Amino acid sequence: MFSTEELELGVVCNAEDVKSFVKTIIQSNFKNEEWNKKNESSISKGRLNPKKRVPICIWGNHGIGKTELLKALANELTTEQNLSEKEKWLFTSVAPAQFEEMGDLLGMPSIDPGKLDDPSDDKTILVPPSWTPQKIEEMRFEETGKHGPGIFLIDDINRADIRIISGIMQLLQDFELVSWSVPDGWQIVLTANPPGRGYIVREMDDAMLTRMMHIEMRVDEKVWARWAEAQAVDPRGISFVLAYPELLEGRRTTPRTLVQFFNSIEGLQDLGDAETVDLITKIGMSCLDKETVVEFIQFMRNDWSKIIQPEEILDSTNFKEIEEKMNTLVQPKKGSKVKRVDAANIVVQRLINKIMVMEKKLDKLNLENIRSFFKLDSIPLDMKVASGRDLLNFTLQKEGNEIAIKNRTLISKIFEDKELALLILEGM
Repeated sequence: MFSTEELELGVVCNAEDVKSFVKTIIQSNFKNEEWNKKNESSISKGRLNPKKRVPICIWGNHGIGKTELLKALANELTTEQNLSEKEKWLFTSVAPAQFEEMGDLLGMPSIDPGKLDDPSDDKTILVPPSWTPQKIEEMRFEETGKHGPGIFLIDDINRADIRIISGIMQLLQDFELVSWSVPDGWQIVLTANPPGRGYIVREMDDAMLTRMMHIEMRVDEKVWARWAEAQAVDPRGISFVLAYPELLEGRRTTPRTLVQFFNSIEGLQDLGDAETVDLITKIGMSCLDKETVVEFIQFMRNDWSKIIQPEEILDSTNFKEIEEKMNTLVQPKKGSKVKRVDAANIVVQRLINKIMVMEKKLDKLNLENIRSFFKLDSIPLDMKVASGRDLLNFTLQKEGNEIAIKNRTLISKIFEDKELALLILEGM
């Protein structure tokens, strides 16, 4: 479900909901193109107006993954639509903030010599830039003899010069400029940083804004952690983000810089060594806010060794050990009577994420351990209910590869366990 929090920039959503929104608009644009083809005769005679493709603008803070989401979406759509390598979704992008003049957008002038030997029929034409969807699609056809869909990203639109923004208005309205056009099946998506949050951006007027559909993307730690699990990001980093989600959107700490940091320290394991800690601190301070670095070192020293990894749970041949570890993990800190629900949440969330992104089929042992895990007394009831809802939603999804489809079917069977079903489903 989309968030109900609405701003002038559109509904505020996490990355998964933004992706769902973009897919919906893309499907609508394809239907409009099909309608235009069916009614081509009436449109050409002026009896009907053509239905236009609609661009999308994704707003959001820096470093939260707007561009990466669109790159991944192109691959995902290729898989879902079972397209061949020759007809797959292509992705191209441009950052108009780099443009100095309209020629960077329209292309450079060139002389077309015409058909005659004398210059009487020579004319000046504009040669489209190589990054345009038109040129990318022409190149595809030259190489494969096939056409296909694509995503054209105009990145950080409101950082461009006002002349360039004004020049792009026609592109958004008609999917073409004087020198080039957006091929059939291609979609225009823009990204922008919200005004009023310290960004050096230009305000876009209503004439520009009303040419697009808008949505705002915000970071959700659970969605990010699921993505990170699939991308094999350092598990210490995933657990840290789940423990301190409030640090995800700082001035320098963003999902982008966190991944840079986690990748850079992957081989640095021994926090008992002063030199290692010093090096991790230096790396952290090079890309993150100071508060994030301090909290990460503290987390690594105090909590990381106690965190049970998803693989330990799934592959355990002695589940009693898992139960004992969980009981130890949630024990209150010294001087407190409150159980460590935060620590339990890290383990639970990472297990769910692992289940959702697994690249191998769940076996009998995995399923039995999942059942046993969610029956543990160390996991609070509300956490079990929330987890059950996440897993149930996972089983209802239709998209994905063959392994994901098989695993969703297998996970649905854990709800056949009467004890677990009563425990989780009745709490919903």
